[in-house]
Amino acid sequence: MIDITTSATDNLDDNISKIIQRGFRNNVTSKGLTLQLDYIDTTFDITFTCVIFTVAFFGCIGNLVTIGKIVLDPIYHTPTFAVIGQLALADFLSVTIAAFVRMTNIMNICNTCSHFVFIVNTSALISYSHLCFLSIVRYLITVHPLQSRQHLTVTAVCSCSLTIWIFCGVFEALLTYTTENWIYTIKLSLIVNVFVLLIVCSIITLLHVKKIRTLRNSLSVTDHSQRRMNIVVTVIIGIFVLYRLIWMAIGIIVLICFQEFSDELYYQTEGLFYFSIFIECINFSCNPYILFLSQFICS
Repeated sequence: MIDITTSATDNLDDNISKIIQRGFRNNVTSKGLTLQLDYIDTTFDITFTCVIFTVAFFGCIGNLVTIGKIVLDPIYHTPTFAVIGQLALADFLSVTIAAFVRMTNIMNICNTCSHFVFIVNTSALISYSHLCFLSIVRYLITVHPLQSRQHLTVTAVCSCSLTIWIFCGVFEALLTYTTENWIYTIKLSLIVNVFVLLIVCSIITLLHVKKIRTLRNSLSVTDHSQRRMNIVVTVIIGIFVLYRLIWMAIGIIVLICFQEFSDELYYQTEGLFYFSIFIECINFSCNPYILFLSQFICS
């Protein structure tokens, strides 16, 4: 949504550019046109880079193994695992691209960062949408088993998933490429983040509560299993909420600082940028481990 390599046309845009460039270490003059890591200046930066790529590596492996297992093993050719496979694909793209974009100076080499922002945001939106889709599928299978067996097929799930991919791509394209005003873009991004946060949390929580109430009438589900299900949902929502709140906080900081760039404020919030990248990688790396295993634990 923000082209940090374009010269600002006024003081307002210039100050925002400085904040974003400083926040993500994108310094065109120092990095030049050679692709390299951004976080290598200090021992902490090197450690941080190693941690991020380690998390991203295990996230990629977990998502790829999940996809391969679901595709190759007929046992997992079910509606639930079809959604998990699509979620794993979106998470794989998200963690791979996010780690590459956040940890390197790729945005400085290219003429515009809009395309990278579009890809990162689209894959993230697809991931959130499939989390909601998975909650809906599990709810239907649990609460309406007879109707689900008839209508909720793998083909139907894959068709819905494809629709989600297309819708998210079109929606994010409209947000990314239809506005050039920085302030308007940041404000719009904050509004979208709030709605995404509320919608995802509401859908997952409400459907989970309704599913738990239905399962309480089933003799085959113990209180221990219900507690495990609650823990799984709590962990997923907790990581997601923390991830979105951090990026919303960064957007608010940019809006507060737009009139006069402050070195003091930047250094006070520098740790937030590090933490945001770490949580972003965790968010897209943990889903295959949590969701895939939870099907055996909680089903």
